[in-house]
Amino acid sequence: MRRRDGIGIAVVVLWLAALLAFRAAVVEPRGMAAACLAAAQPLGCLPRGWLLWMQAHGMWGLPAMALGLWSLRGAPFAIAVATVALGVAGVASYNASFGMLGLALGGWAWIMRAGTGATPVRPA
Repeated sequence: MRRRDGIGIAVVVLWLAALLAFRAAVVEPRGMAAACLAAAQPLGCLPRGWLLWMQAHGMWGLPAMALGLWSLRGAPFAIAVATVALGVAGVASYNASFGMLGLALGGWAWIMRAGTGATPVRPA
C-alpha cells in the first residue's frame, strides 16, 4: 500500500466519523428540530438544514456517481478519494442507491490505480 492510499483511507474515515458525529449531535435529536423552529436558533441549525436538503435531493449520491465515472476515465487520484468519501456520505445519508454506485466506481478506480498507478480506463 502506498502512502497516498493510507492518506486517502484516513480522509474517508475522518469524513465519515465527522458526518456521523454531526448527525448524532445535530440532525437526529428531536429536540434540535424543535429548537431550529424557534426564533433564536442554535448554531447548528443552518448546517443541519443544508445536510437535510442535500439528503432529500440526492446531492450526496448523484455527485458521487458522476465523480466515480470521471475517476474511471482518468481523473486525478484525489477525485477517486472524493468519490469514495461522497459515496460513503450518500450511504450514511440515505441516498444509498446512487451513493453505493458512486462508492463502487470510486473504489474500483482507486483499486485499479493501486497496482500500477496508471489510469484505470484509457480515454479513446
